[in-house]
Amino acid sequence: MNTITDRQIWSGDIQPIESLCFEHVESSYLKVVVIRITIVYLLLIGTALLIPPLWENWLLLAGVECALAAAFAVNVALVRKIYNFKGYALRTRDISYRSGIFFTTVTTVPFCKIQQVSIRMNLVSRIFGLYYMDVINGSQSAMNQLTIPGLTLEKAERLKSLLINKADCDND
Repeated sequence: MNTITDRQIWSGDIQPIESLCFEHVESSYLKVVVIRITIVYLLLIGTALLIPPLWENWLLLAGVECALAAAFAVNVALVRKIYNFKGYALRTRDISYRSGIFFTTVTTVPFCKIQQVSIRMNLVSRIFGLYYMDVINGSQSAMNQLTIPGLTLEKAERLKSLLINKADCDND
């Protein structure tokens, strides 16, 4: 007979999420991030050139363009730090994803809450053969999706298979 007991858990017995060893995304994801940042800043710099009030004051236009160029340089300088911080970790009952270098976010989804797992790519990630894996849980909140970027197809398919197989709570 299988009896389930509701045992007390001591706080000292709990492994904090922050102490997990997070697996990094693929290193070529760095290039994807740099290209995305470059596209965004090129659009911003081009848009600034289209604002008519800036045409009348070349000094203001030059200041706006220099500020955008400086922001671009800072963003590109932080790319390595962004890459080093992104990662995912699997435990026996859940998957966690960490991101954000200034405002750290660790999202954890229990396997039994997973409703859908999908793999996708965008134009830039396609160039490098990288995929995004979306894990959708049963939450009603706006943040009901966990997205892990920068995965090879093999790794994404393996993770997807594992998550789908673990998604049934009765399998534990």
